[in-house]
Amino acid sequence: MTQLTILCSGQGAQSPDLFSGFPFTEKGLAIKQSILASGCLSPEVAEWLAAPEVRPSAIFENHFSQPLLCLYQSMIWAEVASFLPRPSLIAGYSLGELSAYGCAGALSPEEVVKLASLRANLMDHAGPQGELLAVQGLPPNAMPAVEGAHVAIIIAEDHFVVGCLAEQASRVAEALSKAGAREVTPLAVSVASHTAILDSAVAPFRTALTSVLWSPPQIPILAGVNAAKVMRREQMEQLLPEQIHRTIRWDLILQRFVESGNRVLLEIGPGRQLAHMAASRGLEARSIEEFRSPEGVASWVENAIRRAG
Repeated sequence: MTQLTILCSGQGAQSPDLFSGFPFTEKGLAIKQSILASGCLSPEVAEWLAAPEVRPSAIFENHFSQPLLCLYQSMIWAEVASFLPRPSLIAGYSLGELSAYGCAGALSPEEVVKLASLRANLMDHAGPQGELLAVQGLPPNAMPAVEGAHVAIIIAEDHFVVGCLAEQASRVAEALSKAGAREVTPLAVSVASHTAILDSAVAPFRTALTSVLWSPPQIPILAGVNAAKVMRREQMEQLLPEQIHRTIRWDLILQRFVESGNRVLLEIGPGRQLAHMAASRGLEARSIEEFRSPEGVASWVENAIRRAG
C-alpha cells in the first residue's frame, strides 16, 4: 500500500473554462461521451457543456455545478489513474465526497453524475437560496449565535465555513466580523450545504442510494461527517446523505491523514484549496492544476513518496 491519498475538490473553484484547462485525451473524452449518451445530464446542462461561452455564469449555479464538477473529476481520474500507484485513501470535500466513490470504483461515472444531478435538485428545492461564508481567524466554537446560521464545515481551529440563507448573509458576516473574525469571504455556492436548512433533502437522497449499482471500493473512502473509513454499501447509504445537512469535519480528515502516515496528497481539482490545507499540516500536497500532463503528475507522486518514505 502506498502513502498516496487522492482528494476530490468541492464547489467554489469552478470556472466557465472548466473543461478546457486540462489536455484531455480519448480516456477522458470517452467518459464525457458516455455520460452524454446515458442521459445523466439534464438537457440544459448538456447544452451548457457544448457551448459554455453562451452562458458562462451558469457554472456557479448549483443545478449546473454539481453534475458538471462530478463529470470533470470522473474525466480527470480516467486520465491519471493508470499513471499512479493505487492510493491508500481517498476523500472528497463536500460534493467531492460523491466523486470519491467514483474514483474508488464503488460507483460508475454515470451513477456519480446521475446522483449529483439529483443531489443538486433536492438541495435546491429544500429551501430558499442559501450562501456559504468562509471564516478565518475565529474558532468555530466562538461563532456568534445568529438565528439561521450554522457551522457547515470545520477546517482548522481558526478556519471554518458558515451556512445561512442568502438574505441573511450580510448580517451573519457582520456578526462574525464583530466577534473577531479576521476574514469572512462568500463562496461560489448557492445553497446552505451541510446545515439543517437542507434537512428535507436527506431522506430522498438516501432512498436513491439504495438502488444504485455498487461495487466494493478498491480504495477506502473517508466520510466527511466523521472521517470514518467507508468500505461497505450500508456505510455509504448511511454516511453520504448525512453530509448534506450535517457539519463536514475536514479537520478530522486532515488529522487522519497525518496519523495514518499518508503524507502525499494529490487534489484532482478544480482548484488548489485542499492541497493548501494539507500543506499547512506539513503534508506534501499538490493539485492536478499545477501540472501539464499525467506523466508530470506521476513523476511528482513518485518522487514525493520516495521523499516521504
